[in-house]
Amino acid sequence: MKSNASLPRSDEDFTALMTGLFAELPDSIWAQDGLRRGIWDTALLDPARDMLSRSGKGVRSMLLRRAWELSGGKADGPPELLLVLIELLHAGSLIIDDIEDDSQIRRGRPALHRLHGLPLALNTGNWLYFLALAVLARSGQSPDVRLALYEDVSMALMRCHQGQALDLSVRVTDLRRAEVSELVATSTRLKTGSLMELAATLGARSAEAPADQVVTMSAFGAELGVALQMLDDWSGIRLEARREKGREDVRHGRLTWPWAWLATIDDDVGYKQTVRQAQEISIDWEADRVLERLRVLLAPVARIRIQGQLAKALDGLSSGLGEGQDLSGIRSDMAELEQAYG
Repeated sequence: MKSNASLPRSDEDFTALMTGLFAELPDSIWAQDGLRRGIWDTALLDPARDMLSRSGKGVRSMLLRRAWELSGGKADGPPELLLVLIELLHAGSLIIDDIEDDSQIRRGRPALHRLHGLPLALNTGNWLYFLALAVLARSGQSPDVRLALYEDVSMALMRCHQGQALDLSVRVTDLRRAEVSELVATSTRLKTGSLMELAATLGARSAEAPADQVVTMSAFGAELGVALQMLDDWSGIRLEARREKGREDVRHGRLTWPWAWLATIDDDVGYKQTVRQAQEISIDWEADRVLERLRVLLAPVARIRIQGQLAKALDGLSSGLGEGQDLSGIRSDMAELEQAYG
């Protein structure tokens, strides 16, 4: 992403930012029963630094910044701690998600629970959620705005966990074909859409935009979140570099967009055949067989569906903001986002 649209993207800059945040937290957090700070490094901060130093795409902080700009925020940008907050929430969610999916890799390195053990990783992921709330208390908004932001964060976290519950408990191969599209859409809007919606809401609300503009920005974030999940799901099928992610999805029967698309374009016989192959997966080559079948069947429609969702998000934003708003920056960011997923 563009360097002026996200947090510092080098590992050194990001680590320095987060280390500074840790150092500035009140001593009362660390001085429990006289424990020295080094013990906290082992118990909590080292795993957190490990995760936070892994460079990502910065999509949520980019969106927060753009929402701030489009809502009339000052040229120097939104409060830096809000950018930190959204990345803390996302990092925490990735740690928990990797544990629940028993993932092997995250951002090019072993998942945190594989390096530090499940109990420590689980605690670290949860702690990052609460650290984000502590950061919000220090972000400098007026009491009324800060209260509204607390409510926004709380609602987003609740909805994300509802979406994750669906993702973990429902196997797409156990569903009737007619149920697939709705459940994939619901899971996506709750799980991925809610955090993107929150990023846009934080940007607009912290800029003290009018209520109707906050609603417009929030809706845009939610729709862009759906497109983001489509890109992520499809890349696990299309790109060799993300093949392990694709295998994980089909092995666990995850509610992904390729299944939703397949349910709308394939006939009953073909759809049931793909489902049977997915149900029989026990080794990698069987997962690869399903991925290849999905790739061939969906190649003509996947890009069209993704671009249609991106256009829907942008059309809603343009309509809600009205004429006169310069959307070239967000258009550029959306094009870069699509390119980042190959």
